[in-house]
Amino acid sequence: MFRYPLPKFALISVIAASASACTTLPSFSEAEYVSPFDGASVVENTTRYSPALECLKPLVGGRGPNAKRFAVGRVSDFTGKEDLVNGKRITQGAALMVISALAKTGVPMVERFDTTIADMELKYADNKLITDNPDSKAHRQIFSGSLPGSDYHIVGGITEVNYNIRSGSLESSIRFIGAAARYFVMNVAVDLRVVNTKTLEVVNTQSLQKQIIGTELNGGYFRLFSDGLVDVSAAERTQEPIQKGVRMVIEHAVFNMLTEMNNVSAQSCARLSTAKSGELRNKPIVLTPPPASTASKQDPSVVIDPYTGEIIREAANENTATASSQSEVTELKGLFGSGGAAPATSQESTSNTTREMQEKLLWGNRPQIR
Repeated sequence: MFRYPLPKFALISVIAASASACTTLPSFSEAEYVSPFDGASVVENTTRYSPALECLKPLVGGRGPNAKRFAVGRVSDFTGKEDLVNGKRITQGAALMVISALAKTGVPMVERFDTTIADMELKYADNKLITDNPDSKAHRQIFSGSLPGSDYHIVGGITEVNYNIRSGSLESSIRFIGAAARYFVMNVAVDLRVVNTKTLEVVNTQSLQKQIIGTELNGGYFRLFSDGLVDVSAAERTQEPIQKGVRMVIEHAVFNMLTEMNNVSAQSCARLSTAKSGELRNKPIVLTPPPASTASKQDPSVVIDPYTGEIIREAANENTATASSQSEVTELKGLFGSGGAAPATSQESTSNTTREMQEKLLWGNRPQIR
């Protein structure tokens, strides 16, 4: 009745049954799913220079009618460092780091880095295809002069990545115990410049670098017995993040730009960059100006116009004994221009030359923005 032998027919039946089983999807129970490992929590991405940038907010973060607006252009990677496996060695988002650094100081900014959406909506609005009120179906109107322009913009790039500037190692072994220590040093450099958007004059340049250090420690115990082998080793490697090093250089460059362009003393805020992270915890970073009632008692004191960001310094006059109790307000003509604030005690005999000499004594020779 059967042409094939019974064992061979049974084998063919098993193969056919398993082939038909592969055509159907297996059933999974929900309990078999594995929860992913969350790891560390999300924290704010700051560096040791971030508190110093936030310290400048009451000094340069004025948003009055005389406030100057900044824009950020291309800050590209000019190092050319890349490999076939990992791609670019240096971050391609340096322009975004500059924008974040400016935002920490509170200066007014306008978007010029990526205007794709704005250009598209402007084109749709020109064709009367966009509405801001879906109920009335009224199209968005385009008005002349509705977009504020930038006064200054920042461009530049990452210009240096130098590997293995210096490296060294120390290895030692005593009988069955061995230990080794290694280190290496590399650096990154950034060149940024501030350009006057209206005149295309370069008003400030910054060329900064940072060294990045890596260390390695390892040790071990090795011994061969008659009935077995003992081999124990331990190692630890530590390296500063290269991309965060780029962020630190950019934040330091932005800090120097704003302090130099506004003739602001950077000493008080620069101390925050050297403070330990534990000392800054639960402490406000904002540098608030002294109240008007006690401003005349402090020597020296800083008064800041909250609308224009204008900085006024009061310095004691020690030239004569009769004028020792009198003070003179010197208006610093920085990035936010000269306002209309009247001095506390006016001395009509003081000439413009005397004011310029006093400003030089206070701040030194710093670049002025015209």
